[in-house]
Amino acid sequence: MTFREWNNRKNNYLREQKGKWAAKLLGCAPRSDAYHPQKVHKILLLRNDNKLGDALVSSVLLRGLKVLFPTADIDVVAGKSNALILRNNPAVSTLYFATEGFVSLMSCGLKLRGKQYDLYLDLDEKPTLASLTFLKFLQPRWAFGFNRKKYPLYNLMQPLDLSSCHITARYEACLRYLGYQGGLDTSYEIQVPETAKAAAQRFLSTLRGGGRLIVVNPLAASRHRSFSAEQIFGLAAAFPKDTFVLLGQESKLRKWLNGRALLPRMLVFTAGVFEAAALAQQASVLLTPDTFWVHLACALHIPTVAVYRGKEEFPYKGNIAIWRPLEASVKMVLCESEQHEMPVPLLAQALQEKLK
Repeated sequence: MTFREWNNRKNNYLREQKGKWAAKLLGCAPRSDAYHPQKVHKILLLRNDNKLGDALVSSVLLRGLKVLFPTADIDVVAGKSNALILRNNPAVSTLYFATEGFVSLMSCGLKLRGKQYDLYLDLDEKPTLASLTFLKFLQPRWAFGFNRKKYPLYNLMQPLDLSSCHITARYEACLRYLGYQGGLDTSYEIQVPETAKAAAQRFLSTLRGGGRLIVVNPLAASRHRSFSAEQIFGLAAAFPKDTFVLLGQESKLRKWLNGRALLPRMLVFTAGVFEAAALAQQASVLLTPDTFWVHLACALHIPTVAVYRGKEEFPYKGNIAIWRPLEASVKMVLCESEQHEMPVPLLAQALQEKLK
C-alpha cells in the first residue's frame, strides 16, 4: 500500500467516525407525515463538493427530479467552481454557495433554515459532521440518503451498494424510490453558450495547414492521474502531420511544460471550460485522463480516448465501476500503472484506432 492510499483510507475512516458521533449527538429527524410525491414543493440538493464532473453527471438526477416534481422549486447548494456547470441547468431554480468546511456550511444552513424545504437530498456515500449539522439546522420535511440507517436525521433511506454501481444507476435508484415511473433518460446534459462557441471558432481560424485536430487535456484533478509532457510530445512526434492543442489553465500548463518549447504543430488553448468544450467539439479526437472531461465528452458526444487506471476485468470495481463512460463515442483505455507511465506506443495505438 502506498502512502497516498494509506492516507486516503485514514481520512475516510476519520470522516466516517466523525459522522457517526454527530449522528448520535444530533438526534433524529423531526416527526413528519408519510412521504408522497404530490406533497413536495421545495427541494434542496447538496452538491457542495465543488467537483465539476460530479455536477455535470448530476444533470441526470436534476432532469429526473423536474419530471417527477414539475412545479417544485429545485435549489442546489454548490461550490464556487461547480456552480459554473449547474448555473445553466434548466431544472435548477436557485443556487446557494458553501464549501465542505463546517463554518461555511453552517452559515448556509442558517440562511436556508426558514425556507422550509419538503425534500432534502444528499447522495454522497457518507454524511460528514458538517453535512449532518447542516441538515439539523435545515429541518426539512423529508431527508433522503443511501445507506443512512445509522443516521436518524434521515427519514427516507435506501440500501444500495455504492461501490459497484454506475453513478447513473445511483441516481435512478433515488428517483425510483421517490416515485419516478417510466423510462429514464440517463444521458448527461450541458449547455455550451454561443459566446464560447464563437471564441473557439476564432481560435480555430488562426490554425494553419491541414491535418487532423487532436485536442489533449493532459492534466487531471490529481497529478497522479495526469499525463507527462514526455508522453504528449512523443504523441505529437508520432502524428507529425496533425495539430495538437493542449487544454488547461495557463499557470498549470506552464508548470507542466517546465520550460519545454512547443513543437511546430502544437498549441495551447487556455480559455474557460465552455470555450475549451466548444473547441473539443471540433476535434477529430480528444485525449484525456480526467473524469470531468470524460463526462463532458459523453454529454457532447465528442470522439474521445479516456485513459483510466485499472485492470481489464468485468464487472468493474471502484472508480471505474462508478465513473466509466457509457457513451459510444468515448473509448476507455485501462492501464494498471499510473497514467503518466503508459507507454507512448499504446497511447498512439488508441488514438489511431479512434481516428479511423
